[in-house]
Amino acid sequence: MKGYKLSISGVVIVIIFLIAAIIVASGVAVLSGEVIRSNISINGIDVSGLSKDAAENRLKGILEDKIKDSFISLKFENKEWKINYNNLGYAYNIEETVDKAYSVGHTGDILRQMIETIRAKLTPQNFELEANYNKEPINKLLADIAKEIDQEVVDATIKYNGTSFSVTDERIGRKLAAENAASLITEQLHKVEVAVLELPVDITQPIVKKSDLAVIKDTLGEFSTKFNAGDVDRSTNIKVATNSANNVLVRPGEVYSVNETLGPRLAKFGYKDAKVIINNELVPGIGGGVCQVSSTLYNAVLMSNLKIIERKNHSLTLSYVGLGRDATISGDYIDFKFMNNTNYPIYIYGEVKGSYVKFTVFGKNEHPGRTVKITSETLKTIPPAISIIEDPTLPVGTTIEEKKAHTGYIVKTQRIVFENGKEILRDDLGTSNYRVVNGVKRVGTKVIAPVVVPPEEVLDPQL
Repeated sequence: MKGYKLSISGVVIVIIFLIAAIIVASGVAVLSGEVIRSNISINGIDVSGLSKDAAENRLKGILEDKIKDSFISLKFENKEWKINYNNLGYAYNIEETVDKAYSVGHTGDILRQMIETIRAKLTPQNFELEANYNKEPINKLLADIAKEIDQEVVDATIKYNGTSFSVTDERIGRKLAAENAASLITEQLHKVEVAVLELPVDITQPIVKKSDLAVIKDTLGEFSTKFNAGDVDRSTNIKVATNSANNVLVRPGEVYSVNETLGPRLAKFGYKDAKVIINNELVPGIGGGVCQVSSTLYNAVLMSNLKIIERKNHSLTLSYVGLGRDATISGDYIDFKFMNNTNYPIYIYGEVKGSYVKFTVFGKNEHPGRTVKITSETLKTIPPAISIIEDPTLPVGTTIEEKKAHTGYIVKTQRIVFENGKEILRDDLGTSNYRVVNGVKRVGTKVIAPVVVPPEEVLDPQL
């Protein structure tokens, strides 16, 4: 027990001695001159015991060479750009930081100086330099880099010229992530070293690739209808609408909308006034004839065995297509839509030649042995009534059709799919209701008295 007490006492004496020595040394340091205290460094460089000028010279000697030799290499793919520190006017706040380091143990009264000096001996202190540089060259460089890197994404395209297809290549989209790049550069600049940074670039993949379009070679279905080329305005509308519906790619699972594809039928887009069905009557209206385009396309789609999403028949029967085979559109509320339910993209091609409009659906024929047949069954025929109005202002025997009569029909349409001549699917396409329109005729009742022509005088041949 006695020995133990002696050893503790010895330790206490040693500690007291060390503390006293530190205090004495600190006091000596305080009184010994204008130098930076012990255990103090700047950016990890020991500046203990140096005057301010000596510390500044030491830091400049080390750091200025480091700045001179340092650069950042920016890379993207096989391209490279350099940022040299010297070109940025990169410099440290050495004088200001040396002043901070020197202030330890040099400010306040003697007691405070001794306390700070003792603390510095017991706990090392490091002061970080702050760097100043011109950011404008970096911003300009990133702007120039963006001009080289950035490019819009481009889908592959396909076009049919009537005999063959031409396909263009796709191109990925690229955009330099300038803000992220600037942050990476700023972070790296503080390290003052040779470094390589991979530039952050946002990549956008094209939706349609050339390899996707290469499979479009087969005719899946086609259909044509005839129109009166002599009706110039209606013919113009058919041509304008066909041109809008032509050259359209529909990817697997996509829905084709005729209304969305054609857009508004307005005079500024080339549409003319021609007869349209309004309130069960044929009256002049902008875009008359467009429904012949949608109906022709509808039949081509049916023959291609594509999925019908939306279709509505006209209120009256038409001359250019059979019962149950028409598809009307109007404004943006009545539409014809179908889905590409194949595993490959399809291409819609429309053309007007002479007095015919024709649509062809191209794609990849996954089932060469299949054929499609469309059947329409008339469930009900509703003959119109004809009202006769006797008109005393019209001569007897004169008949004028005041309101054209239309027979009403209820028709059921089906699509039958055969494989190698055997029926494998019967698709109900719905029922079409065509309204009956009663006619009105005016019959003349006015009796016109015959005109009596007097006989010619007989001349005396002797006269």
